[in-house]
Amino acid sequence: MESPREPLLAWIGHPATVVATFVLLINDHLLKALWPGLVTGKLSDVAGLLVAPPVLALVLSLLFSLVLARSGGGASLAPIRLAALVAITATGVGFTLVKTTEAGAALASRAWTLAAGPSLVLADPTDLVALPALGAAWLIWLRCGTGHPVSRVRVLIIVPIALVGVTATAGEPRPPAATQVLIRGEVIAVVLDQGAEFLSRDGGRTWIGHPAQERSTRISSPSPDSGLPDLGSSPVQAPATRSCLPDDPLHCYRVVPPRLAVDESRDGGNSWRTVWAVSPGREDALRRRAAGTQDRPWHGSSAIAVQRVPDGHVVVAANGEDGIAVRDARGNWRRMGLFDEGLSANAAIPLDAPGVDLRTEHRVGLFVGLLGFMSGMAVARRHTRRITGVTGPAYFLAAVGFVLALPSGEPHVIDIGALMALLGGACALTATILVSVAAIRARVPARTWLALVTIACCTPFATWTLFTGWEAGVIDDYPTAGFLAWLVGAIGVGGSVLVGWAGAAPTEEATKAAEHPA
Repeated sequence: MESPREPLLAWIGHPATVVATFVLLINDHLLKALWPGLVTGKLSDVAGLLVAPPVLALVLSLLFSLVLARSGGGASLAPIRLAALVAITATGVGFTLVKTTEAGAALASRAWTLAAGPSLVLADPTDLVALPALGAAWLIWLRCGTGHPVSRVRVLIIVPIALVGVTATAGEPRPPAATQVLIRGEVIAVVLDQGAEFLSRDGGRTWIGHPAQERSTRISSPSPDSGLPDLGSSPVQAPATRSCLPDDPLHCYRVVPPRLAVDESRDGGNSWRTVWAVSPGREDALRRRAAGTQDRPWHGSSAIAVQRVPDGHVVVAANGEDGIAVRDARGNWRRMGLFDEGLSANAAIPLDAPGVDLRTEHRVGLFVGLLGFMSGMAVARRHTRRITGVTGPAYFLAAVGFVLALPSGEPHVIDIGALMALLGGACALTATILVSVAAIRARVPARTWLALVTIACCTPFATWTLFTGWEAGVIDDYPTAGFLAWLVGAIGVGGSVLVGWAGAAPTEEATKAAEHPA
């Protein structure tokens, strides 16, 4: 073997690992969409358990090597074997917790959302049938521990692909949008852009969903026993943005797209006042959430209808992706969200947790932290000339990684955005390793290391906290959160430069004098 890490490289480049990597990518991003079911679901689990341990072991071995380098230990196979054992164990324990506990599934959902966009991981104990794949992964490792070296080129190609396969998830389907409200006698109908509709017979309190094919069947030939009105064969009506009470034409309601609000007039439309609305900041959050899951414009409140009931009147506004807003006979408004069986207040997107796609903000925060770390280390190594050739490639890789990691809004059958993000992360990781190795060789003081790593971790965390606060409504205005995040980033980079200047590595002359006192 050329190096102690050669068995891990052989493990990653083993034919079984390579095949499992491509199976994972193709199954998650193509086959699941074409043939969803038990087979494609379990196939991803088996392939993932074959791919995750060698990738995790390689990362752990790099961390162990850095620790040994700082402590003056030599290269040996013991840390490599420990990394493989820890990787196998951690993969098995983590997979079990995710599949058997709701807390584990929720944590995995948040982690996958951070890495590759909005994702949902569900606890499913039946997926534990894939655990024997870990035994196969362990047997492959044992064989690679005594096998022949693998081509480094093959490893360099397969590692980024394996990272994508382990962490990337398929894109979410486009959510439905309520675009029209119709009054059909005693029935209120909310029509979706996908053709289906929801019906209510009790003034908007409860709703029943009907797929598009059932709707077309009722239109052509309604069943006499169905209790549904005969809709006839009239053409589809344009959404009405204004509706008045049948017996009081001066009392009207309107919507003004794309606002998420309803106005009321009691003088036939001469004057209007807003009686229900979502605040501009929360509407912006809902709009950004919708923009991250689809390729269509924001609807907002696009249609409205009024129905007279014995104890007053009911108003229903179609709010696009947000569902509907209903005014009951007592004048109380409530939002109702869309789900498969109908409309419900419990299904409405929480305004304090709308689930906005913050991948761009998170990744920018990470790269700002990386920029601060690299800048601080460059200043700390300013007296060293023999390893300055490392900085150029490191900064180039960091810049390329930043460009690749920014999410793409274009929809693809295969999640190209996740692929680019993982490639960008690989570039950033390589840049970090190059700068760290150069700093170790330059003998940057430990206190400088500690300060720069702390700042590099705190800067992204602070920016994430600001945007999370905006999503929760603590900061209602997104531009305010963005300005504060950029301010935090500038402080982090500036502080890193000051730390590097104050805790610079010794000059080469001082290093030689310390090594040779005579």
